[in-house]
Amino acid sequence: MIHDLPHSVAPAIAELDLSYLLGQVKEAVVYVDSEFVVRYCNNVYLEDLKLTAADVIGKTPFEYLPSFRRSVFYDVVNECRRLGKAHAAINFSVIGGRWVLLRALPCEGGALLLINDASADMLKQFQLAQRATLDPLTGIGNKVLLMQELDTRLASGAPFSLAIIGLKRFASVNDTVGFAGGDRVLVEIASRLQSTSIEGELLCRVNGDEFALLTQTAGAEFEARVDAIMAQTRRAIPIQGHTFRLGSTAGLISSTQPEGSSETLLNRAALALRQGKREGLRDIVWYENRMEASSRRRAETEDELRKAIQDGAFTLALQPKGGMLDRDVMGAEALIRWPHPVRGVVSPGDFLPIAEECGLMVDIDRWVIGAALEHIAGLKRRGLAVPVSINLSVQSLADPNLVGYIQRALAAAGVEPSLLEIEIPEGALMHDVATSSQVLNGLDQLGIVISIDDFGTGYSSFAYLAKFPVSTLKVDRSFVAEMSSNTSSRKIVKGLIQLAHSLSMKVVAEGVETEHQMNQLSAMHCDEVQGFGYGRPMPFEQFCQFVKTHRGGSRPNALSI
Repeated sequence: MIHDLPHSVAPAIAELDLSYLLGQVKEAVVYVDSEFVVRYCNNVYLEDLKLTAADVIGKTPFEYLPSFRRSVFYDVVNECRRLGKAHAAINFSVIGGRWVLLRALPCEGGALLLINDASADMLKQFQLAQRATLDPLTGIGNKVLLMQELDTRLASGAPFSLAIIGLKRFASVNDTVGFAGGDRVLVEIASRLQSTSIEGELLCRVNGDEFALLTQTAGAEFEARVDAIMAQTRRAIPIQGHTFRLGSTAGLISSTQPEGSSETLLNRAALALRQGKREGLRDIVWYENRMEASSRRRAETEDELRKAIQDGAFTLALQPKGGMLDRDVMGAEALIRWPHPVRGVVSPGDFLPIAEECGLMVDIDRWVIGAALEHIAGLKRRGLAVPVSINLSVQSLADPNLVGYIQRALAAAGVEPSLLEIEIPEGALMHDVATSSQVLNGLDQLGIVISIDDFGTGYSSFAYLAKFPVSTLKVDRSFVAEMSSNTSSRKIVKGLIQLAHSLSMKVVAEGVETEHQMNQLSAMHCDEVQGFGYGRPMPFEQFCQFVKTHRGGSRPNALSI
């Protein structure tokens, strides 16, 4: 305090003005207004630039420094002005062969820029902090930097939009060229995205094969920017003799949507991304309020599913398959059901996608195998030798231990392998050809019948299928449903039956609902049918009665029930 100083010193200090004081400091000081016009600078600033006050005062740095827009000075001042009064911008740069610290402080009507030599300790701390916000693989920002920027923008109140962009099919890259090759692909993708970004945008890698784009744009303009960024992920990437075209899905959210913290905004954008990946119909998905409720339900369902697997709290329904000649029962398909204590019986379409996403399908498949073998053994005890088929997931088909597990389960149940049939979705068969072939050949050697389910909707060809030990094709219900009204569907079904027979494969038509469909399929020499027109899924005891009344020609009209 001035009044605490000796009487002779206090008046001298009181007479000093601010300009004099700033002129005495050892760092450069310059004040610019909102238009970048220099209103004040001290001698250190002038000496560093080798200019006079007349060259600087009343002018913008663009006039006396042609390279100003490309300099770190411009970036710091501009960042300070963008952030607003509550925030200062800091950076380091090499100027004139020495490291300097630049600080831009917002003030009324402009910004105050302070420049001074940086100490070694100060520079080291800055570099450590900077590395903490950079992704070590790609060199772009990481999640830490993104969260800092989100907090800053939320505090400023300025509108912004956030996109989380997730690559498609990236797992296939690691599977094909290894993790090192996968890293090279990520570096290439990051480089492409960075080169496409524009001033005012922040690009970060936030998680594995996921990137974030933060911009000041909104609405359709933001979607256009995201689409331009995503286009880079669809370009071919050659590596180690392979070429990958990945593509991506993006979840979008705007700061004008439901308020929340930076973590909330990031989570909501990620929810939109997950929704887009699950649907597989849209590459760009905006966050909606319902997604959080849906996410909570999925999390609850996952917890309940894990407990249901542990407790074996599922049941199997058996849907009969009928022969075309006498319409006797030729077999059955075991269909899983989940008797939920609150929601009632949950259909597989409601919980199996969640189980697949959570990696629970192998455990569920093994429960189905055991339960199906119990039903087959129970039918045998009643003198009813009926083959039962079960569906196998992609995860189980990729499990090299599956063959040994089924072999042990057959022995424990006392069931002949020929009474168990494995149904493989066409898409699952083509997911990993090498592993699929190994597992299917192992099952075939055990004597288990292999069927291809939903045939005609995937990417297989008969020439390719001939490489697998497939005994039966199940024609997808979508073709059967349109046979009566669509000539093309009718020709497709007929052609599939003829080609399958030429490869010595049996054909089962799915989704048969009417007598007319039954007669059409009979005329095409289809082997078996399955659908509500022949028999609905039913409990074990009811199925046993169904078999007894549909063997040996005892039932002249399959649609009479």
